[in-house]
Amino acid sequence: MRSWFLILTACLATLATLIWAPSASAKEAALGDPMVLDVPGAPQAFYYRPVGKGMRPVIMYLHGRGANPQEDCRKWARVGTRFGWVVCPQGAEDRGGGSRAWANSPDSGKQIIDATVAALREKYKGRVRGRNNILIGFSEGAFIAQQVGLKDPQKWSRWLILAASDRYWVGEAQKGLDEARSKLRRVFLLTGENDGVVGNTQKAGEMLRTAHVPTKIRIVPNMGHEVPADRMVMNYRRPLLWLASGK
Repeated sequence: MRSWFLILTACLATLATLIWAPSASAKEAALGDPMVLDVPGAPQAFYYRPVGKGMRPVIMYLHGRGANPQEDCRKWARVGTRFGWVVCPQGAEDRGGGSRAWANSPDSGKQIIDATVAALREKYKGRVRGRNNILIGFSEGAFIAQQVGLKDPQKWSRWLILAASDRYWVGEAQKGLDEARSKLRRVFLLTGENDGVVGNTQKAGEMLRTAHVPTKIRIVPNMGHEVPADRMVMNYRRPLLWLASGK
């Protein structure tokens, strides 16, 4: 009799989970579509407001080549709005159908990034932090992020680089990191174990640590060159929490 009672209890618990636990699609629907930000002199950007009031940091995501920034923004909103403004600028190269690229131009990328932050701060006066923000980049976006972050470490003092590479820094990179270390607060490098740049990610981490920049490296099992939509919270919440909690 006791065993039947335990089975019934387990079944009821499972049923309750199915009824009341919000599905991933339900959570995504609750977020809605990203808002559109007009950016003078640059493509429009997509963004989500942060959870909470007061001045909040920018969590800026730089998409990979050929990606859809609007779709990417939906993914990052699931995990990023608790930390700040989730902002997703578009690269200068329009590939059609919502697909964009950065044309391998850090200078163009920096202009777009700076203009996007300025437009957001103008629209929401007193609510958008101007420094100590988090810069995220994947693939070609990582290439842009690693260079822009190095050029402006005060504005972007915390990095989450996905599929990072030591080759994404040009010139005297180690010297640049040494000079930026007083402003760089924390850097998190995350790469899939099946990604071809794993070795380069490790080298980038060594360069950051040589410059005494607080750095974490995570190689994710069973993941390739991707930002999987169904693993946003599992893969990226803890890195963002670590980045946001640093002084």
